[in-house]
Amino acid sequence: MSALDNAIEILRCFAPHQPEISNADVIRLTGKPKSSTSRLLRQLKECGLLEQDALTRRYRPGLLVFELGRLHRTQNDFVALAEQRLRAVCAKTGHTGYISVLDGAEQVVLRVVPGSNPLQVVTPPGVRAPAFATSNGRAMLARLGDADIRARMPKPLPAISPSAPRNLTALMARIAEIRRTGYSEASNESLPGVGSLGFALTRRDTNETIGVAVSYPSQLTSAEERAKLWQALRAMAVDLGRLFDDPIWLALDRSTPIRRAAAR
Repeated sequence: MSALDNAIEILRCFAPHQPEISNADVIRLTGKPKSSTSRLLRQLKECGLLEQDALTRRYRPGLLVFELGRLHRTQNDFVALAEQRLRAVCAKTGHTGYISVLDGAEQVVLRVVPGSNPLQVVTPPGVRAPAFATSNGRAMLARLGDADIRARMPKPLPAISPSAPRNLTALMARIAEIRRTGYSEASNESLPGVGSLGFALTRRDTNETIGVAVSYPSQLTSAEERAKLWQALRAMAVDLGRLFDDPIWLALDRSTPIRRAAAR
């Protein structure tokens, strides 16, 4: 494994519930020797990727990580424009919106648009979740070939909740429906009491794909309200699909069958 791989593995030790880490944390989480861990942490600190608390000696992400993250946020017009349109949907419905990306078998939250409804469960940016058990995660998976999906999924699928797909066959059935309609729904899957509607969007020139979803209290949101929410999300998807030349949404907008040669 290269030095870069080792550095990335250390940076992945940080999480919302663990914003600071010690030498011992890294050794426990990565299984790396104490000597090489100490050396690499020192190097990451020297180049600005990590900072070290003078009292606790624990490490946290450095200024360079913040600067790179802010640069990504300001320069990615694809995500920024999707966030702008999502804000309009959330302002209209009062529900919370999310923009995520796919990383292997997981989705990672990039942006959160808080709603105005008093009952909210907000998942902050950077949090990961199994893609197969979320609406926008499944929508992004549906953009992949069948063989790619099967290769990414853990075997067997973990038991997330009774509402989530229990096995690959059940997952692929939901994927097929998403490919047909563009519509993705989850209810009481990754979070109990929470439902969501989502879709995926691909920018043709860069092949970048994001997942967009709006979450709501599953027991308090009627079928009529969910239908109105999907109308708003679908209008957003079609509008952005035209702008970024997304072939799936261009086809759905024309109400023509989407021909897809999924690898099997």
